[in-house]
Amino acid sequence: MTRPLITAAVLLASSALFATAASAATPAKPAAKTAAKQAPQKEAATDTAAAPEESLTPGELTMADRVLTGTAACEFNQTVKIERLEGHAGNFKLTFDKKAYIVHPKETTTGAILLRDHNDEIIWVQIPKKSMLMNQKLHQRVVDNCQQDEQRIATQSAATAGANAPVLAPSVATAASVAAAEQGSVAKAATEAPGATAIPAAPGASMPKMTTTTTTTTKTTVKIEPPAPVQRGAQAPDAAASGMWK
Repeated sequence: MTRPLITAAVLLASSALFATAASAATPAKPAAKTAAKQAPQKEAATDTAAAPEESLTPGELTMADRVLTGTAACEFNQTVKIERLEGHAGNFKLTFDKKAYIVHPKETTTGAILLRDHNDEIIWVQIPKKSMLMNQKLHQRVVDNCQQDEQRIATQSAATAGANAPVLAPSVATAASVAAAEQGSVAKAATEAPGATAIPAAPGASMPKMTTTTTTTTKTTVKIEPPAPVQRGAQAPDAAASGMWK
């Protein structure tokens, strides 16, 4: 009775050892497949940004409201993407050529909008018609002629206005023509007044002197000055008259 039980225990132990060895020899194929699925399929943008700038001035925050966001189409089929950094007022994320930068406004006196990174290396310049990306340390343009929708519309509007300028330009009279026209009107009004009679000018009398003053706003005033008195010399007495004084 004891011997069959011992034999059965030995057989069970041998089976367990054989199963353990077989499982150890089997390669781990599912683990290899899982590792293959986790491999990156696309290279992500390298983040070279520093910490956001939290101590912006009121002027810089005002300038940040004028920054155009979105994807700008640049020369040579390149693009620059500008995004607002959530939770950090006045800060933006600039992405170009698989590199990302944290930039913030810089006040200027020219009216242009500048975005710079913490190291003043990358400068994004925005003007009404285009934008450009510059490398401050290398003193060179990285990419130029970048336009977003608002800048593209502004460029097209300026070109259309320039083409129609000769048609839309008003006819402006010169100061000389305005003065001549008003002098003629004054002279005509004087001769056509009710009950007016033409008085021949006395010999040697001068015509009224007219002074015309023209302002820069094409408003003309006319001042009429009376003629200067005629200086008449004393006539020499004749012979009969001269005898009366003797």
